[in-house]
Amino acid sequence: RLLVILRQDSSRITDRVVNREREYLQILSMKRTREHFNAVFKSNFNTITIAQLMLLSEELVINIEDFYNTVDELKWYLTHTQDMPATIEDKVHGMVKEVRTKYNQLELYLNAELETHEERDVA
Repeated sequence: RLLVILRQDSSRITDRVVNREREYLQILSMKRTREHFNAVFKSNFNTITIAQLMLLSEELVINIEDFYNTVDELKWYLTHTQDMPATIEDKVHGMVKEVRTKYNQLELYLNAELETHEERDVA
């Protein structure tokens, strides 16, 4: 179940970060508010315990941390930057690409681990 939760959570957050980039940047630029970032970066990852993560392979844990740290860096930048809108847009676009890349890599590890667990359950 933990693997499914992680897969769904990482997929949802990636979808919001990548596919709504223009929308959340427009809100930031036009309304000068950052409240909407709570919805963009909403995640269940913070509720997962160390004990639960210890059940996963080392490679998967490394990729999970890498992905969520990349997402967190983007969130921190967006919620604290004093940069001008054009600079924000350029920087965020690069960071969003990195989130997408980290997600694609995480997805490979999650799917491999899910397949391994399914094979064990069948045997």
